[in-house]
Amino acid sequence: MGRLKELRANRGLTQERLADEIGTSQQTISRIEGKGDLIPVDLLVRLSKYYNVSVDYLLGLSDEKYNQASRDRMSYYMEKYELEFTKYDVLNPEYQEIVKSVIYTLSELQEKQAKEKRGA
Repeated sequence: MGRLKELRANRGLTQERLADEIGTSQQTISRIEGKGDLIPVDLLVRLSKYYNVSVDYLLGLSDEKYNQASRDRMSYYMEKYELEFTKYDVLNPEYQEIVKSVIYTLSELQEKQAKEKRGA
């Protein structure tokens, strides 16, 4: 499954991080990426949503990454955050990485707080 590994690498994710993000184990990610193991349907759907790509793309059935729903969602965000995207685009690569890191860190913090709140 070269596409899965490529998508993960493009986001700068480790197998452990991706596994945590989509609710599976690092070993499962490793098996899928390395041996091309079959992907359970529920995991395939989670990966498709996480990467915002079509299931057909993940499975290598199409070279089209995005289905119409994905295109609509991207178009919505491009319009909603046009100014932010423009400002991000002119940052040097080092600053872009810092912005990504801040976003991921805040996302993790929010998820941790939500889990604590559910457990309390």
